[in-house]
Amino acid sequence: MAMITSRCADRRRSAFHRPMPHGVENLRHPSFLDRHAQPVSTPRDSTLDRRRFLALLGLAAAAPRTADALELTDASRLITDNRADGVRLLNQQGDFIGARGAYYGPPVPFAQLPKHLVEALVASEDRRFYEHWGLDPRAMARAVWSTITGRTQGGSTLTQQTIKEIYLKEHSPIIRKLLEEPVLAPILELNLSKEDILFVYLNRVFFGGSAYGIEAAARVYFNKYARNLGLLESAMMVGLLPAPNRFNPHRNFEVSRDRGFRVIEQMVDAGYLTRRVADRAKAQGVTVAASRSAWGGVYPRSTQIGWFARWAENEASANSTVTGRKGTRTITTTLDLRIQAAAERHLEQGLRQNARARQIEEGAVVVMRYDGAVVALVGGRDYRLKEFDHATQARRQPGSIAKLFVYLAALQEGSTPETKVSDAALTLGGRPVRNFDNRYLGDITLAEALEKSSNTAAVRLAVQNISEVRTAIERLNVARAVAGEAGDLALGTYEARLVDLTAAFASVANRGRMVVPYAVLRAQDSEGTETLTRTPPARSDIRQVMPPQHAELMRQMLAGVVQRGTGRAADPGAWAAGKTGTTTANRDAWFIGFTEQYVAGVWLGNSDSRPMLGVSGGGLPAQIWRAVMTDAGNAP
Repeated sequence: MAMITSRCADRRRSAFHRPMPHGVENLRHPSFLDRHAQPVSTPRDSTLDRRRFLALLGLAAAAPRTADALELTDASRLITDNRADGVRLLNQQGDFIGARGAYYGPPVPFAQLPKHLVEALVASEDRRFYEHWGLDPRAMARAVWSTITGRTQGGSTLTQQTIKEIYLKEHSPIIRKLLEEPVLAPILELNLSKEDILFVYLNRVFFGGSAYGIEAAARVYFNKYARNLGLLESAMMVGLLPAPNRFNPHRNFEVSRDRGFRVIEQMVDAGYLTRRVADRAKAQGVTVAASRSAWGGVYPRSTQIGWFARWAENEASANSTVTGRKGTRTITTTLDLRIQAAAERHLEQGLRQNARARQIEEGAVVVMRYDGAVVALVGGRDYRLKEFDHATQARRQPGSIAKLFVYLAALQEGSTPETKVSDAALTLGGRPVRNFDNRYLGDITLAEALEKSSNTAAVRLAVQNISEVRTAIERLNVARAVAGEAGDLALGTYEARLVDLTAAFASVANRGRMVVPYAVLRAQDSEGTETLTRTPPARSDIRQVMPPQHAELMRQMLAGVVQRGTGRAADPGAWAAGKTGTTTANRDAWFIGFTEQYVAGVWLGNSDSRPMLGVSGGGLPAQIWRAVMTDAGNAP
């Protein structure tokens, strides 16, 4: 049975000096007297009995239908009730960084809505709005007939549209227009003023581009607050309503502007504008903001945040109950906007300058703190063109990055940075193992072999410790059940994700303690109740995945790579450690490492694994890493 809560304000009742009929009195919400009354308009005596009659008749008709509880007594509650599912994302300082799914802006009080916006809405959508009692019989007949005959024609009043937007969008159009809207529209008019209904409608209706409500739409299309919309901008907003995505100014500005012109003419016909004012409004220049909508979301700071936003949403959803994922959720993340901007800027600059000549299609960057909190993530060249995330989804061969696990296994088995290993030419399984520079130095120390990124030395170490190498890869959550022989493990021919490899280096930076990358600090449901809160574990509770002394030795050897070895191009001018990686035919190029504050990984390559031209981990990836980490070190 449908549940409907309703009320009539005491001051409305006293205005007519007569009691409410018993049937309507029972509609009053039991908690109404505890609420702050909404502003109401004074109805006409001649329509009151008709409204009551229709409300009672409608309730009797609607009673057999199954429906969610309907709240028709509180304008503010109506704005938030039964919203489409969506996620608001905040950075660690609480700044809004994006929305996925339905994007709702903060409600704009009626008094702050531009007068010309309200007048444009009434003139275009419901000319008799201030005269009717929620229904316009002639317009309803046209709308029902158009639905029956399969044509598209409006006819619902703004009151009916408000009811539909909140509660009836998924219902059968015939049932909705013949039964439900005629039932509920008069009840809504009994309970709310005309201004309240406009307040609810403008803060709930869909404007396209994932934007619901005028505040979200004003920010998406014009990058301004709704209260600052000009006349032509307001007319364009109203012009969107019949077909929000088709008339989207980001897709077709001329069509959207012409729709705005049409609305202005309707305002003239309705007597809201003079011809002179209308012509002046049409001559106004309009600047549409650059689109910040991409792949299921709106990202006002940068569409490149979309990869991080989607990853954070997935993390929050995986750790929340189903009920905690309904309505508009709020997720506070670990994102640092300054470091994110640096990662985006330096990756884009590196690709812009080198992509064509060196045949590079894609790149990715991850920056995290020592505890795994991801402060920046860029999953590709352009999120608007490709949603696939090369930082958290792509599995690529790590190349010489995999030597981290080979040397950790050697330390585990008792070697030290000064232990000697042969860098001489090597044949394994009938195939020669070659060094990148085709130089072979004979016996050298482990530290020198890592700095040189010696393939022959790494393969020899892996042959001696193959079981321990597999264990290190699995213990650090880089891959499970790694296949291949010693040469495959040493030269990184298996597949791994950038975010996992970066976390493995973070475990080394973190003195051997386990690091699991994360993006969510807390999540709240649509009612503001926290459904997920991250509590940092005590250091003693964090699993030790390698002895602290081995992690320290590894830190020293990786620092040598940056100071004297293949990673010199990554040197940020302060202490740093890291490792280069390049796969066969330059299909993948990596640099992953850490400073005293942050751990970061950079990958360059092509989605289809086409070879790049002369791109190695010690070149462009190391240069991008250095630029990002230099800026990160300067961030507060």
